[in-house]
Amino acid sequence: MGQTRVTVPAETRQGKASADATADSPPAASAEDAGRAAASGRVRITRLILHYLDNAEDRLRLVDEAVVLDEPCAAFFAAHIEAAMMRADWSARFSDGAGEVAGLCRLLLADPARFVTASRGLARRLFAQMRLRPSGIAPGDFVAIVYTLDSPDAGDARPHLALLKLDPDVRLVRTFTRAGGRVRVSIHAAGNLLPRATALQKCALVREEAAGGDFEVTLLDTQAGPRSEGVAAFFYRGFLTVTLAPSARRLTRLFLSASEHWLSARATTLPPPALLAFYRARRAALRDEAVDLAAFAAAALPGQPALQSDLLATLGAALAPAGAPPARGFVVDRATADPIVRYVTLELDSGARLRMETERFDTLVRLDARRLEGKLRLVIESLTLREVGGL
Repeated sequence: MGQTRVTVPAETRQGKASADATADSPPAASAEDAGRAAASGRVRITRLILHYLDNAEDRLRLVDEAVVLDEPCAAFFAAHIEAAMMRADWSARFSDGAGEVAGLCRLLLADPARFVTASRGLARRLFAQMRLRPSGIAPGDFVAIVYTLDSPDAGDARPHLALLKLDPDVRLVRTFTRAGGRVRVSIHAAGNLLPRATALQKCALVREEAAGGDFEVTLLDTQAGPRSEGVAAFFYRGFLTVTLAPSARRLTRLFLSASEHWLSARATTLPPPALLAFYRARRAALRDEAVDLAAFAAAALPGQPALQSDLLATLGAALAPAGAPPARGFVVDRATADPIVRYVTLELDSGARLRMETERFDTLVRLDARRLEGKLRLVIESLTLREVGGL
């Protein structure tokens, strides 16, 4: 079997870890999280299990049965999966597509009778990595979830897998009491709570392309530090044994941010029409399925070879993994690019914004070729004018 492909919208102290056959029951979902999942209805959870990994106290609490989910609890975890699907932006490959982690993932997906055993194996792997840094990695829950997706087209009956590390949350709880005819309220911190979907820390979404075949995996890590590669090394390299590669979503976002940063640093030295020409060329490049960086640089800065070379070098370095040669291009993520392609959104002084469909922009908006006292002069033509705020 060849290498398994992984897509990303997410150390050991000496001593024996103790195992516990029970785990705390997860709380009911918040109205916000449950509402988000119920609104889309895409995620259908089939099996779920939760183990507690306390590397600070060197204690591993493994459970022996899958969680019995009620509707609010299922909605809570469905919201976490949907949050990861929307935000994850790292891809990777298993170092060994036939190795231990890939094998345990296949068991989780395909064999309900071995679901608990396989989840315990992954929990032990993650705990071993966390024990290496008992003070640097927060204790938390390891959750393994098998789920299906309701496709808006024809449906997708294949099982998917989510592997989550959740750090317990602490929130304030109010308690009302009556004593001597007087009502009092006390406020105290309640711990051991599962975090909301908006606070999801680390997640791997795993999907088989075909039964017994290669995997596609998506990784999310909202806690990765500035020195990391985008996902904490203990999670992707030590636990999952994968090699990172940015996804189309991440590359598209990097292209937008790097090109914007490059242009902002030179905006005052370029004639005003060149600014709009740059954005026009960027929208044109993002209409295609893939962007050739050299072709974009040439279209964005016609007749300016020095600036073209500088822009190409900046983009190539920004989109390349650390230590890799400069990138030459990337595959476009349509969900990220389409809003940029369809609409022109200009930000002006004092936070003012101008937004309109791309097709109408060039006929309704004109930018003077010269600056007046350093200012840009934008002319907008319209047959109507009305204030819409508050209606």
